[in-house]
Amino acid sequence: MEQANRSPMIIISYLVAIFIIFVNLTGCAVSLISSYDEQTDKAVTALQKKTEEHFVLLDSVAGLPECKYEKHKEFYNKTKVDVSGIKVRVAAIPDNKITIDQTELLSRSFNDLESLHKISCLSKDQIKILSIQFNTSFTSILKLELAKRRN
Repeated sequence: MEQANRSPMIIISYLVAIFIIFVNLTGCAVSLISSYDEQTDKAVTALQKKTEEHFVLLDSVAGLPECKYEKHKEFYNKTKVDVSGIKVRVAAIPDNKITIDQTELLSRSFNDLESLHKISCLSKDQIKILSIQFNTSFTSILKLELAKRRN
């Protein structure tokens, strides 16, 4: 009979232990993504403004000799430095894979833009589409960064 009384006590002890473990685990904060980084936020915002200024300028010279790639080479060179700085910064932050991937895609987009511009001047329609696409990329990076601030 004493053996029968121990069996429910053992089960209750196990259940209490499992409950305590569960409470402790759910109370722990698990971070699967990096924290907000103000420098990344500011750098991406500054690059977005610089890029939009470039598109506005390209739109104003579309069809003119000033639209040629050689007249805008400085923008592409400075942008490579800006993007490189952002990529290095986000890569140095632990648990930041999504932002790393986003900045890598942004870097490729700038390379593609430069290649396209080397081929010929961009039309107003191309500029409009490219501006929307770049702003979508910038918005994606900034939305994630701002969401990190809430954590």
